[in-house]
Amino acid sequence: MGRERVKRSEPSRRRRLRAVALSGAVLGLAGCATMPSSGPAALGPAASGNTQNTRVELIPVPPADGEAPDQLLAGFLDALGSDQADYRTARMYLSDPSWQPSGAVEVLDSTPGLSSTSGPGKTATVTATGTVAASLDQHGSYTPAPPNTPLFRQDYHFKQDSRGQWRIVDPPSVLLTSQRDFQRIYASVNKYYPAVSGHTGKGASPLVADPVYIRARVDNPLQTAAQQLLNGPSTWLQPVVSPVFPGNSKVELDTSTPQVKAYLSLGPDADWSPGVCRTMAAQLFTTLTQGTTNIQTSSSTVASVALYRDKNSSPVCSTGSEAEFNPVRVGTTAYFLSPEHQMESVTPSGAGAGPAVEDVPGKLVPTGVGIGSFAVTPGSGSQVASVSDDGRALYLSTLQATTAPTTPALRGNTQGALSSPSWDGTGTLWVVDGDPGGAPLRALVGGTPVPVTVAGLADGASIQQVRVAPDGARIALLVRNADASTSVWIGRVRRTDGDDSTHKAPTLTVEALRQTATSISSVSSLSWQDGDGLVVVGQQTGTTSVVPVEMDDSPSSLGTIQALSGVTDVTTLPVTTLPGDPLWLFATAKNTDDQNEIFVSQLTAFRWLPITGNSSSRGSGVRFPG
Repeated sequence: MGRERVKRSEPSRRRRLRAVALSGAVLGLAGCATMPSSGPAALGPAASGNTQNTRVELIPVPPADGEAPDQLLAGFLDALGSDQADYRTARMYLSDPSWQPSGAVEVLDSTPGLSSTSGPGKTATVTATGTVAASLDQHGSYTPAPPNTPLFRQDYHFKQDSRGQWRIVDPPSVLLTSQRDFQRIYASVNKYYPAVSGHTGKGASPLVADPVYIRARVDNPLQTAAQQLLNGPSTWLQPVVSPVFPGNSKVELDTSTPQVKAYLSLGPDADWSPGVCRTMAAQLFTTLTQGTTNIQTSSSTVASVALYRDKNSSPVCSTGSEAEFNPVRVGTTAYFLSPEHQMESVTPSGAGAGPAVEDVPGKLVPTGVGIGSFAVTPGSGSQVASVSDDGRALYLSTLQATTAPTTPALRGNTQGALSSPSWDGTGTLWVVDGDPGGAPLRALVGGTPVPVTVAGLADGASIQQVRVAPDGARIALLVRNADASTSVWIGRVRRTDGDDSTHKAPTLTVEALRQTATSISSVSSLSWQDGDGLVVVGQQTGTTSVVPVEMDDSPSSLGTIQALSGVTDVTTLPVTTLPGDPLWLFATAKNTDDQNEIFVSQLTAFRWLPITGNSSSRGSGVRFPG
């Protein structure tokens, strides 16, 4: 066996930093960077003076003559972490520059350690090792590393060329990067696909968010996001959505004007019928507007999208809205229960005045029955599902009903069995059922009970709260585990339609559960915040607070929400508001008199205030529709 040398990689020899305007113009040059051997540089302003609208760009250095294999691998890994879209400098370290990465990424918690071993003849091997923090698959889907993940090891093979220079032979198609470089290079975007089941109020299939990570620092990240959309949904989401775009489709975007021109290569047999074209246009529009807020700048405003067969033709269709495919467009009115367990509405004011609190006039439950929990249909509907305060019955009514319901739509067998109702945007109602030995979830479709199966729930675990996404294809579950701890899980919803001819009943299955909010304990409440994010009430570092989380458990882009003492539950507007509308948060918390009170904040303000200055702010269970 040959001689082995162990060392940390030395990215300080490989990178230069420069500050550039977001438009791409060079503003200043910072010269060579001194970077610690334990990880990438701490990036910051690259020049003194006004650094507004600037970012730091990393420029890789080509290989130098006579460098040893471990030095070359350090340079290659550095070049992978640069801002070059085509990896042109990284390819200079390879014996075959035609190498194509698969799109998959292994994210290590720090710069990998490198150990080299000389082989027979003019060959050598360098092994990169490190602790895995997360990974991306070829679709860009993020998966955090589970506990006790084995140490990562990857061999890179080297061979000397005819000039005596070492080069990498057959490099792996999976990229390797550090956590700090990953956070700098990649950004989360949402692609949107129509659900295979369910319809919006306008009869279209609701669009479902599919979060993926892309290299956001390349020249045209909107182009990258659009092509990712055409490449198809993630493996996890694929069973419950339709791809619409044919396989191997290509797109070229012209983003020079607010109306983005999308030139599509879909193949000779592609369906360009009006309905399919509208769906494709809505997918692209929603992906380029709602889905790419993390990567948009003032120069990438998208007002509409037009679809073309080629550059010499007229547009086949266009859209400046996804409204037809949006399962709901929730207003800013939320609802809560007064201390007397009567429903109240609260509507924030944008004019500086406090929120307006009003009694809900509808008769929601029979006389003498109190409301324990409730859910209001999202969108333009006004249907209300109310669970009795003893948890034995669920009633359906409307916000304006003049006659109270008399017969429950669902009954529980034991006290406290039913709780936590939740509507999706297709009209399906979900509710937790805590009856021992029964199904943990029940559902109503069109007012008719439908069997629900929850696959993968651990033995001894029970569902405490359910919140279904507006699209109806994904569902969030707050679970109490057998050891009394809590956990949050995201499942996809598979729907099987009924068949009257065979008397087959429709069914609902919650499957492929994925855990999120893994760093948060003692969770008491959750709410969908946008297409791929939640907010939860739970403990981090021993303090109960409102915490934003992503459904894939990747770092949230929202940052920290101001602490609210005594908070017990929270609700947010899903991202189905109009562009520019404020995103509101309501929460229930204990006030200084140890009474439940409703507080309000904006996601951009993070300042909690009681909804009123008097006793009308007392209450609990605050909920936006959904």
